[in-house]
Amino acid sequence: TMPPSPSFRPVWFALAVGAWPAAAAAGSASVATVPRPIAGHPVFELRVGVDRLDELRPTPVGCAEGAPLAWLSVEACGTGAGLWHHDPASSDAAHFRARARVAGAQRGRGTLDALVGAGFMEIQRTANDAPGFRFGPARDAAPIEAAGPELSATIKGRYFADPAARTYVTADVNVGAAAIPAAPAVTGRGGPIVPFGLITVGVGF
Repeated sequence: TMPPSPSFRPVWFALAVGAWPAAAAAGSASVATVPRPIAGHPVFELRVGVDRLDELRPTPVGCAEGAPLAWLSVEACGTGAGLWHHDPASSDAAHFRARARVAGAQRGRGTLDALVGAGFMEIQRTANDAPGFRFGPARDAAPIEAAGPELSATIKGRYFADPAARTYVTADVNVGAAAIPAAPAVTGRGGPIVPFGLITVGVGF
C-alpha cells in the first residue's frame, strides 16, 4: 500500500483532530452510565414512606441512613411523634439498627441490593415520649412505651439519576419483627412479637 500523498496529509490530520472530541464524548457518556458515588459507595440517604402500625393502618415514617462502609450502614426510622406530628392519641414507633449488604446486582445506572438488619425497636401508645428506652417486662400497670431487639430483611433499589451518576433516588422495602416483652401492655393487643413492614422512597449520594 502506498503512503498517502502529501497533499492529503492535512485532510487526514483534520479528520483525526475532528474525531477525537466525539470519541472522548462517547467515552464519557459510557462512564457516566455507571454509578459513581462521591465516596466510592453510597454514604447517606433520607427517605419517607409508611410503617404498618395499628393493625393495618399505614403510618407516615421517615428514615435516615448512613454507610461508613460499602456493605455496612446504620439507620434510624421513626413515625415522627414530636417532630412532624404532635397528636397525643397517635401511637409511635422507631427503629435503630445496623444493616449489612449480603447480595447485590447492577445494571447501567441502577442497583438492587439485599440487606439484613439487627437492632432494636421502640413502640409507644401515645406520642408523649419519655426519656430513654424501656427494655424488658412492663414495670408499670399501664406503660406507654417499650423496646426490644429486632431483626429485618430489606430489598433496596437505587437509580443514579444525575448526569454524573453521583446522586440517586431510592426505594426501600423492609420487613421484620421485634421481640418486645411489654408490647401487649403498651398496645393492649397481641403478644411480645411485633411484626413490621416499611416502604420508603428518598434520595441519597
